[in-house]
Amino acid sequence: MSNKTGWKEHLLKSGIPLEFEIKKYLARKGCISNFEYTYLRNNESDLPTEFSYDIDSSYIKGHHFVDLMIECKYRHESTKWVFLPEEYGGPDEIEFTSFMHKNSHFSTARQVRYDHPIAFAPLCSKGIELTSEGPNPKTITQAINQLSYAMAERIVNGMHHQLDVVLGEQFGGTNFYNIPIIITTAELYRIKEESDIETIKGAQNIEDISDKAPFLIIKNKPGIDLETYNNQIFQAFIDEYGKEKLEKHLFSFNKDVDFVMSVIAKDYCPRAIAVIHYSKEENGLEQFFTYIDRVFNPDEEIIALIKQKSDELKAMLQKFQTRKKA
Repeated sequence: MSNKTGWKEHLLKSGIPLEFEIKKYLARKGCISNFEYTYLRNNESDLPTEFSYDIDSSYIKGHHFVDLMIECKYRHESTKWVFLPEEYGGPDEIEFTSFMHKNSHFSTARQVRYDHPIAFAPLCSKGIELTSEGPNPKTITQAINQLSYAMAERIVNGMHHQLDVVLGEQFGGTNFYNIPIIITTAELYRIKEESDIETIKGAQNIEDISDKAPFLIIKNKPGIDLETYNNQIFQAFIDEYGKEKLEKHLFSFNKDVDFVMSVIAKDYCPRAIAVIHYSKEENGLEQFFTYIDRVFNPDEEIIALIKQKSDELKAMLQKFQTRKKA
């Protein structure tokens, strides 16, 4: 790299051009965006430290208010992010829309409950960054942490808008969504279910043992430190409004606000994170916006799939009841 052209690589590696390009794209989608959302938490030395994620963006569709929490990671085009596969459902009950983190706990809007029948992206778990110089185990983890520790504060912000006397006049009937997103120029790969150590040893290239993807969903389980931090944020929220007032306005899966907040802190904060590849040839954000628009306004295909699933469940229940009587 010559001194005359080296500045280009240094500028690109700073991530600023990628952030700028993403912010311009979001503006074209009608989003209101700001660079750098900051928050305080203790560092490894237990000292209060300012942390941040790159872009905080709002996308509004009717009574749906989407908070896009975006961390950008510019990487050389040869860099690969490789993830282990996971499956939706199972003991953790990860649904196709879990990454959207719907926040309607204090919303007065009429709630229509249904499981969206189509996934945005395959589910995966832990990942590793592979560069020409070797593996980098910290990059993906750091991005996840930057978004994860900001989540509770953003959830509380939505609840505050639903409850506040003044803000509630405009936002009381609003459903908020907190969607953490990692946008990267690295190529994304999900290891095939049948891959093992021997197939990896015998592989000629990474495509032999994994599938390339434009976007993936990372399953996330808050650790003890994050859960503790989340609980502190939610407890301060309860103390601010008072348990009696909160439970009077609570429309959630339980009537006890302490229990609701503890479950959110442990299992839903965050539950899943979207990771999207971005390049000139392939902008995964296009499919992302198409997907969430279909969640908010189901088209004929989605409605038909929902009905089909409902009919299948009814048939299974009827079959079970018939066997039980026999």
